[in-house]
Amino acid sequence: MRNVLFIFSLLLWNALSLNAQGETRFYAEVKATEVAVGDPIKVSFVLENGKNNGRFTPPDWQAAGFLLLGSSQSSNISISNGESTSSATYQYTITPMEEGAWTIPSVRIKSNGTELETQPIEIHAVPNADGTRPARPRSNPFEEPAPEPKKRIKTIKM
Repeated sequence: MRNVLFIFSLLLWNALSLNAQGETRFYAEVKATEVAVGDPIKVSFVLENGKNNGRFTPPDWQAAGFLLLGSSQSSNISISNGESTSSATYQYTITPMEEGAWTIPSVRIKSNGTELETQPIEIHAVPNADGTRPARPRSNPFEEPAPEPKKRIKTIKM
């Protein structure tokens, strides 16, 4: 019985994915294009109504002038009135390492036999409101900071 239910589920899934309505789109989006140095930026790469097959490669953040703080991935399938839509979102939290104009490079992905590409996004990094630069984050946010050296106190008896 389980095998029959599993096979039926697979057939239903394939039928719905083949019936997906709408065109395949791939784009990048950010919430803000001007940030202070050290402030986080959320960048999302979204693939709508397409199949990725696990071949998404993010930009080289360090070469682009950003420090990667974290990443996540999500997917969504919606069926409404017999029409199905799907999306896959790759989200990255980055921060500019220096002041100036920086560009989030375009990214390519293959979907349904077609190569899609995002548009580059320009980010303006400005100094903090108080004029000070924040401490530079560690390259690996999960790494423990190095311990401070121990101070040795030598006692001299007279």
